[in-house]
Amino acid sequence: MRPTPIKSSWLLSLCALGASCAPAHRPILDGTEGPAPLRRVARIVAEYPHATDAFTQGLVFHQGGLFESTGHQGTLRRLSFESAEPEWMEELGDIFTEGLASDGERLYQLTWTEGLLYTWSGMPPRQERMTRYDGEGWGLCYWNGKLVRSDGSSILTFHEPGTFRVLGSVEVTLQGQPQEQLNELECANGVIYANVWHSSSVLEIDPTTGNVVAVIDASELVRAVAPELSSTEAVLNGIAVEPGTGRMFMTGKLWPRLFEVRLEPAGGAG
Repeated sequence: MRPTPIKSSWLLSLCALGASCAPAHRPILDGTEGPAPLRRVARIVAEYPHATDAFTQGLVFHQGGLFESTGHQGTLRRLSFESAEPEWMEELGDIFTEGLASDGERLYQLTWTEGLLYTWSGMPPRQERMTRYDGEGWGLCYWNGKLVRSDGSSILTFHEPGTFRVLGSVEVTLQGQPQEQLNELECANGVIYANVWHSSSVLEIDPTTGNVVAVIDASELVRAVAPELSSTEAVLNGIAVEPGTGRMFMTGKLWPRLFEVRLEPAGGAG
């Protein structure tokens, strides 16, 4: 069953009324079938300013720049490493935009419930077309000529980029246990990295089988920003790997910082 998402602004209103707004974190549930996944830790290498009004839904490198898709009042942004203010931004109005992917030539941007995929081309990006699709859009990445979409369930759906026609799907499991709440995606290094909504863990997924091959503990990042957060929805979300260098970046919704991270074996020196 697809979970019912709670991505609207009512939780922000509760915060304003004095409700507890510390971000909640769901555990990652291991199963018992098959080999145990690798365990990694995300260590902070460097940090950069990030706009605290950015409800981060997608993060991806495209043609030498780092781009971000934000929700609520939707935007597409090119980020600056020097300032929290974006270098460029296109405002989309009352559209809840979500995941963001690049095939090197075009950017593809999901919407949550509007059933619209925006395709952007050129630099700065301009809307080339809008394509309708069924279902929800959460995360998006580009792998092996296909767009990979998450919808908050344990299913990843593969699409043809031009038409967004469904090409297939795979269920994500960790030792036989379905892993739901898959959110922002990044296809890199032969795996699909996936944020798990309201969790400080990031999954590494084999795109051909759906098996989780590694679990990344990113709680060091959460702890670094926790004192500055004021919303239960200010959770870890946003993964980008820079082509060529392999540098990995992570951030979160409404976070004041963007982090460059290094992945280490769990329990290693750090």
